[in-house]
Amino acid sequence: MFAWQAEKFGEPLDVLELKDMEKPVAGPGEVVIKVGAVGLGLPDQMSVQGRYPFVTECPAIPGHSFSGTIDTAGPDSAFSQGQRVMARTMYKNQAGALAEYAVAQEIDTFPVPDALDDEQAAGFVVPYHTAYVGLVSRGKLAEGETLLVLGGSGASGSAAIELGKALGATVVATARGEAKAEFCRKLGADHVIDTTRSHIGEAVREVTGGHGADVIFDPVGGEPSDAAAQGIAFGGRLVLIGISAGFPTLSPIDMINRTYSVMGAALPNRTADERSQAIADLDALATSGKISVPIEGRYPFAEAPSLIARLGGEIMGRHIIKVQ
Repeated sequence: MFAWQAEKFGEPLDVLELKDMEKPVAGPGEVVIKVGAVGLGLPDQMSVQGRYPFVTECPAIPGHSFSGTIDTAGPDSAFSQGQRVMARTMYKNQAGALAEYAVAQEIDTFPVPDALDDEQAAGFVVPYHTAYVGLVSRGKLAEGETLLVLGGSGASGSAAIELGKALGATVVATARGEAKAEFCRKLGADHVIDTTRSHIGEAVREVTGGHGADVIFDPVGGEPSDAAAQGIAFGGRLVLIGISAGFPTLSPIDMINRTYSVMGAALPNRTADERSQAIADLDALATSGKISVPIEGRYPFAEAPSLIARLGGEIMGRHIIKVQ
C-alpha cells in the first residue's frame, strides 16, 4: 500500500515521503479500514514535527481522524466487511491514516450516520467527540450558560461552537483577525473576541455584563488560557483539551480565591457509558442538522504534505484529504 511517511522528525514538506509498504494487520480488538478520506488537524502537523506526545519516534505516518470501509475484522467484531465507518488512530506503531489502509481500535471506530458523506465523516469523529467530552462529559455545560471557546476557527473549536449552540448555551469564541472571527459567527457564535485587539478575560466579562464564562473550552493552553481564566464566572469550569500554545501557568491560589475549577479532558479517557451516550447524542444532532461539518477544502492525496505544512496558520474549519 502507499502511505505518507516521515523517516525523521521535521517540517512536513521536508520529511514526508510517499512510501510503498506492507498492508497492516489487525490485532485483537482492532480493525483494518480501507481509508476513504482523512480530516487533517494540528496534531497531524505536530506528529511529523516531533511535538505530539503520542508519536515519540519515527518512522511516522500522520492522520488522526478518518473515514472508510471495514477491510478486515476479527470473528467477534461488531463490524463487518464493507461497512462504512469513521475512526481515529492513536498512531499504533507511529502509524496514522494517511495511507490506503489504517488500523484502528474497535472502541475508536464508529458507524457513519446516514446524514454524513465520507468526507464529512472524516472531519467529524475527532473534533465532535472531543467537543462532546469537553462540554458534556467533563464540563457539564447546561442550557442557558455561557461558553467561551478558545481557538474557535480550529477543528475542535469550531465543533465546540456548534455543539455549544445545540446544547442551548450562549457561545463566545476567540479568533485572530476578522476573517477567522467571521468564520466563527457563521458557525453560530453569539460573540467573537478578536485576540489581536482585545484581552480575552476582559472582553468576555464585557460581553456577558460582568458574569464571565461558565465553561471555557480550551484547546490552546499557554498565555491565552491564562488570559481566559481571568474572565471565568463564579463556579466556572475551564476544560483543558490541548496545549498548542504551550503550558498555561494557572494558579491554584487563584482557583481558590475566585472559586473555579480546571480539569483535563481527552477523547480516549471516557467510560463505556459516556462513549455510548456521545454516539447517540452526536448522531441525533447530525441527523437533525443541528451540527454539521464545515469543510473548507478537499484535496487529493498528493497534496497532503503541503496542506499539513499550512495547518495552524490561516486554515479554518475542516480540510479533507481524499485517499480513495
